[in-house]
Amino acid sequence: MEPPSKANSSKIDGIAHVLIQRISDGLYRVGDNIPNEVDLCVEFNASRYTIREAVRNLQNRGLVQRKKRAGTRVISASSMPLYGLNFESSDSLGHYLEHTDLKLKQTILHLVKQPAEARLDGDLEGWAQLDTYRCAPGTTRAVSWSYIYLRKEYLGVVDLIGHERGGVYEILKKKYKKTVKFIDVEVSSAPFTREAADVLRKRRNSQALLIIRRFYGEDDRLFEVSVSYYPPEEVQYKTRITANQT
Repeated sequence: MEPPSKANSSKIDGIAHVLIQRISDGLYRVGDNIPNEVDLCVEFNASRYTIREAVRNLQNRGLVQRKKRAGTRVISASSMPLYGLNFESSDSLGHYLEHTDLKLKQTILHLVKQPAEARLDGDLEGWAQLDTYRCAPGTTRAVSWSYIYLRKEYLGVVDLIGHERGGVYEILKKKYKKTVKFIDVEVSSAPFTREAADVLRKRRNSQALLIIRRFYGEDDRLFEVSVSYYPPEEVQYKTRITANQT
């Protein structure tokens, strides 16, 4: 198997984009098979590993279905984002987090300076930083990167990351009986940080979807902040606005 280098990842994404466009344009129609691996290898001058990963991208988007000895058949003409999330409640956030696997890269116990995006309150000595990323279930492919800032009194959750599903705040709820009163959410665009770009295999300083969530307990005290970077082309975010009836 080839190493997942940035160059190879870029080629995989490029091939997947071409195939998606062909399906969208009707060159490959629903019910048709796309060309086999050998033909695609020749066309794109790529290895079988690269072609398989590109086709896996199409599978993850619900466009094609692979069957042994039957080829890869187009099952939908509409490419959907790989992951979805709405902002209507913490339950909705929890549903998203349940369908991805959280991985811990490192824990930083002593913060040198105030993280600009996090705006932590109180003494920085009371906070720790968890560098984390999320993977599609059962894979090692990262779909998001998060800097999670957590009050040190709750650091017992670290040993449970990777063993418990859901977000850190869900683990807090189980371990410490800590409940969330409300979550402030900010959405913007920002360049990928070096760590996020490396894990997500993106060009450094290319634009990411940045979501900052600030978690408050029943005492209105901030206890967790997550600063998350997402590839904008792969994530769909939804909310609902209810009009006032007069």
